[in-house]
Amino acid sequence: MNLSFFRKHPLLFVSIIFFGLFFSSTVVAAQNSGSVKLVNPQAITSAEQQRPVDKLLKLIQQRLLIAHDVARWKWNQKRPIEDLKREQELLLKVRQQATTHSLEPDRVAAFFQAQIEAGKLIQTADFENWQKQGIKSFGNVPDLNQTLRPSLDKLNTEFLFALTELTSVLGCPQILGINSVTFPSDYSGRWY
Repeated sequence: MNLSFFRKHPLLFVSIIFFGLFFSSTVVAAQNSGSVKLVNPQAITSAEQQRPVDKLLKLIQQRLLIAHDVARWKWNQKRPIEDLKREQELLLKVRQQATTHSLEPDRVAAFFQAQIEAGKLIQTADFENWQKQGIKSFGNVPDLNQTLRPSLDKLNTEFLFALTELTSVLGCPQILGINSVTFPSDYSGRWY
């Protein structure tokens, strides 16, 4: 599946992101023998340990909701959905901030890239729906530069703190020693 598939099925993409976050509560790792096993699945079962996961999911939800307002503003202003310059600036900034939070810059950038892609998919779906409905413009749309981007910037900072909290939950010693995940040679890609 490539990005064009997800553009046609934005809810699937968002579901995959959420599923990945939920799946992280049962951490899968591989031993050198190549067999897949669960590593310390009880590590994320208490309410105290679930809190950072819930916090991160709430932040993701807030960001996805803002994507609709961003789409309305871009629709009214006849602006393109994609803003590569802004995306690259954000990814550079979060990479730099990741080290301040003792986070792996590449993983943080990948997380934010996924958030950006999810937002663009929502905006694309909104644009397609509005075009089909013949909507010309919207009233009372928050300004992108004065309201929406500052809200997104605030969320981005909260994301970094939430990711820091989450890594302490996921950072059990068994996980820290694993360099890569390998699957048995007969693995077919199905979970059963």
